Amino acid sequence: MAGGRQAWCPRCDEVRAARPGADCPVCGRRLLAVPAERPGQPRPGRADRLLGRLRALAPAATAVGVALLVLAVVASAFAAGRLTRTTPAAPAAAPTTTVPGFLDEGPETGRRDFNWEARDAGVAVELRSVTVGTTFTRLELHVDGVPRGREVSALDGLRVRDLRGRDLLADGVIDHIATAASRPGARGGIDTEVVLDRPLDQGAVASVELAGLTVARQVSEELQASLHDPQLQRRLGNEGNDLDWLHQRTDCPGCRLRVSCPDCHTIRVTGTAYRRGRVVIAVEAVGRTAGSVLSPVRRRVLVTDKDGITELPGWIDADGAGGVISFGADLLEVIGLRAPPGEPMEFKVTVAALAEQPLPGTWTIRGAGG
Repeated sequence: MAGGRQAWCPRCDEVRAARPGADCPVCGRRLLAVPAERPGQPRPGRADRLLGRLRALAPAATAVGVALLVLAVVASAFAAGRLTRTTPAAPAAAPTTTVPGFLDEGPETGRRDFNWEARDAGVAVELRSVTVGTTFTRLELHVDGVPRGREVSALDGLRVRDLRGRDLLADGVIDHIATAASRPGARGGIDTEVVLDRPLDQGAVASVELAGLTVARQVSEELQASLHDPQLQRRLGNEGNDLDWLHQRTDCPGCRLRVSCPDCHTIRVTGTAYRRGRVVIAVEAVGRTAGSVLSPVRRRVLVTDKDGITELPGWIDADGAGGVISFGADLLEVIGLRAPPGEPMEFKVTVAALAEQPLPGTWTIRGAGG
């Protein structure tokens, strides 16, 4: 990703193969320049080096059989395909927040409070303030009437006008823009923010129009899995043991990978494979993809021991209704997975994301008498 084609998404907290200023292919947030590496940082430890062995998966369609999934894994060692890296492991998905002066790229130069409100379809949207910086504009909104447990993940059909009805946005209308923050309000409802990539004249703002909202809820599914690999299990835990041999091993006598999802509601398992030290699980959405854990919004994969204590980030490559989850079996050492001789190593794979749905309505937010 040389030559400037490397940018950072502040919402996903991920580095993308794109230029700063482009839209994030996952959440739609405007990409920023990659922050300079902080000097004096310690070198990665053993666990970090193990995590670094994760490899990108080439695209694999769920309509093909397990044999093609294996080929996709092997091919990925030579040519990395499209990849969505999951968010680093965390106990729960925390709401994304906006940090002034960093995520908004510049100091604030002005602020105007509005407290204007519009209502439609049983939902009230209040424009609380507009903050302007040298290179950005932040709109702070409050939404009441969204179903409990949801957050506002995007605004649809955003338009800002002055008193003469002239558009203040360069393109007139922004069809879909991801929010930079969404959190419960102190007195109920949802406080949310969107950040534009250029300053507006906050004094000229006379109305803010919305053609719809996109709301989301956190969904997760837990896959039950076990891996029996006698050769690997004998070597796990040996200090200084180099597990790179896993990736060159051509066969695996006695190895068995079993995966089930007995309580899944939004995905189902369509195939599994274990070759060259990689666990591969093919899944597909049940119903709407946007309403499942294959939704691209804040999607992540965690691998834990059977008690769900120690976490390990996995990888998922998903396109539409199908996806492939993968991680290196050598990384099971990171979560301290052990099993008695002859018994399989049991673990869980948790997939989580924000499932989105449109909330239709039309809100024209302006002052009294406007």
